[in-house]
Amino acid sequence: MVTRRGGIAFPPPQTASGLSRRLLWGAVVLGAAMFAVLVGVGLFLTYRIATTHDSIENVTPASYLLASYENLNFADARGGEHAGWLLVGLKGAPVIILCHGYNSNRSELLSLGTTLQANHFNVYLFNFDGPRSKDGFSNLGIREASILMSAIARVTKFRGVNPHRVGVYGTTIGAYAGLVAGEENPMVQALVVDNAYERPTQMFDSQVDRLLGGAGPIFHLLSRAEFRLLTFRSSYPDVRAGLSKLAGRPKLFLASENAPALRKIAEGLYKDAPQPKRLLVLPRTQDTLVSGPERKEYENQVLSFFLQNLPLRAD
Repeated sequence: MVTRRGGIAFPPPQTASGLSRRLLWGAVVLGAAMFAVLVGVGLFLTYRIATTHDSIENVTPASYLLASYENLNFADARGGEHAGWLLVGLKGAPVIILCHGYNSNRSELLSLGTTLQANHFNVYLFNFDGPRSKDGFSNLGIREASILMSAIARVTKFRGVNPHRVGVYGTTIGAYAGLVAGEENPMVQALVVDNAYERPTQMFDSQVDRLLGGAGPIFHLLSRAEFRLLTFRSSYPDVRAGLSKLAGRPKLFLASENAPALRKIAEGLYKDAPQPKRLLVLPRTQDTLVSGPERKEYENQVLSFFLQNLPLRAD
């Protein structure tokens, strides 16, 4: 029944209550739909970031007309096979292992490798991924660190390579692997890390920003939770706490102006690392360099570091 007061009709209280419930239910459904969309997009990005790798090798030692090299493959701790090139230098000289970055492969570092080989170092380049890898997902560092340890064990058994003096160069995901391996393996006597990071989630965040042009905090929170769920079996070492193990071994931290988030992290790692150490901020990271004077300057900086800190003399 409609009640009239002064000629104005008022709806029954239960009608207003029913309308409020419908509006509230509609808001809940809309919020749930938006959340489901965010979760779905996050899952897609997490899967893409954790499975992306570049298998197209644009250059090879043959295309560089190199004669002194050997194909040297190895198996990791899980039985996955990885392809490698050993650029042969002076007999008894140290070996420098080059670790490529995220969404890259060994061919990207061949120019740097030939520069180091021309100065008599043995140089080893390998792929973190390959057609016979056992893992479909990358946890953005831990798996790669384990693979690097297997690569060190393999290449130091090769004739003509000094098994006690190893240099490691790595960029982004390879830099993280290099830090972990250096902290665990005393054979690593000199270390160059380009845009290194402390935790794999930091690399994950940088890739989310790259793909979305700067995502909001809620999206970062959801996607990071999904990445951790995907890699929940992985045990991440405390890289920053482990820096003390690198005392007495020369370290060159490279950072780039075109990756400000990773640059800040790399500068923090440099600050906490023990001596001897050096920090060099360049306009670009290795992954974005093109051929020309800028790449040559970058490679000369790396070469100069190893010449000063990883002598060619035999033990």
